[in-house]
Amino acid sequence: MIEKSSKEGSNYQVLIKKLDLFIRKYYINQALRGGLITIAAIVGLFLTYTFLEHQFYLSQEVRKIMFFSYILAFLGSVGYLVILPLLRYLRLGKTITHERAAQILGDHFGDVQDKLLNVLQLKKHISEENNELILASIDQKAKKIKLVPFRQAIDLSQNRRYLRYALPPVLLLLFLLFAAPSFIKESTFR
Repeated sequence: MIEKSSKEGSNYQVLIKKLDLFIRKYYINQALRGGLITIAAIVGLFLTYTFLEHQFYLSQEVRKIMFFSYILAFLGSVGYLVILPLLRYLRLGKTITHERAAQILGDHFGDVQDKLLNVLQLKKHISEENNELILASIDQKAKKIKLVPFRQAIDLSQNRRYLRYALPPVLLLLFLLFAAPSFIKESTFR
């Protein structure tokens, strides 16, 4: 009897470990996407402010506002889009629940969501009575689901589409640094 319940628990534990790995990959994906969006926004904002300063020779007050707004935009985007997902990856702070992860997986693997949610809900509702029947049901459902490759639901290579936002400002900045360095140097010096 003891071997049977440890086996039943192991199927559930394998399922939970796979869910936890999926959740961690989910946050890596968010941090990667956030990094690309942050690069696009920060470099784009830098180029915009540099262009405005170069063309209009703005007053000291306006330059001060631009400087502090740039710093706030940088800290806000890095904090919210990169650091927060990395902290959640490290399980610091509130992370998505196993139920929410099951919903995300259900969007990718259509037949998994109901089974996975059912297993999670059954495990929450284990009581002293009918314990063996519920554990057997959990084991049976978990055994079917544990073969599904959860981590494949998140494809990190899909973040390449965010390169189209990050690459143009970075390439423009590099071009300006080599073709017209005074454009960048004079404006940033002022």
